Amino acid sequence: MDRKIVFYDLRMLAKVENGIYILDVSVESGFAEYNVIVDINAQDFEVIENNKYRATLLKAALHRPFQLKKTALNKAEQRYYLDMILHADESEVNIFLTKLDHGQANGAISSMVRKASNRDIEKLRNGDWF
Repeated sequence: MDRKIVFYDLRMLAKVENGIYILDVSVESGFAEYNVIVDINAQDFEVIENNKYRATLLKAALHRPFQLKKTALNKAEQRYYLDMILHADESEVNIFLTKLDHGQANGAISSMVRKASNRDIEKLRNGDWF
């Protein structure tokens, strides 16, 4: 059965067509805007469909690396992000996102999550993503 979940505010879409699951993520880089297709599975789709906050965390974490070709995630790295953000326990996600946010993302992940979910930026920056 074909299904589609559209997150207009995140500019992201998850869909299944003919048994193939994908996540279509809109990325902005400078003046350019383009879409990145990430392969997902049925379990990923279920979490994205039922947990908008984890979907928000995923979008925020994926956005930054895809802004530049040299930092784009390969398939194995994409799978790691999906497994960590969608399926790991909250304490693991807190550590993972905080490390990313304090590293090369330079606060961009917490900023995007704050805007999309109205979370307290200080809590996010301090590693309390949930």
